[in-house]
Amino acid sequence: MERFKVFDVLHHEHLSLISLSLAEPVSLPGLFARLEEKDIKIKFLVSHHEDDGTLHLTFCVERSSLKTTHNTLLELPLKEDVINIQPEVGMVAIHGPHFAEEPGIINVMHRALASQGLQVLAISTTVSTSYFIIPASEVVRALEILREAFEIPRGKI
Repeated sequence: MERFKVFDVLHHEHLSLISLSLAEPVSLPGLFARLEEKDIKIKFLVSHHEDDGTLHLTFCVERSSLKTTHNTLLELPLKEDVINIQPEVGMVAIHGPHFAEEPGIINVMHRALASQGLQVLAISTTVSTSYFIIPASEVVRALEILREAFEIPRGKI
């Protein structure tokens, strides 16, 4: 089977994954503003709104920013005061081509990682990049798996 040609593979090994539910989605701009004030950068973000107004939010920050991020979140109106944290995660991402031009890239990436037993914790996709959050200890192995699954230009990992 012919492998997809991609532009490059991105990766990061020093992230923390945070999931929470906001009772008041209007507090989201306040969260972003507070994190920005503390120079905390969001490296990954997925959100989902429920019909009852609850906003479920999953995002990654640098591991070194986890404590400050957690303290900032405790100031928000959380639904059930539950913050789930996975302190040691990493990210691998396939960049390009435009997924509308080459359907199936996300499927190949997911199958390649899952078939080797890698736990996929979260996925976020744009029109040309698919980000997979996995345990930090698996990032190097994931890169090897992706080298086999995709045609990646030399020096683009």
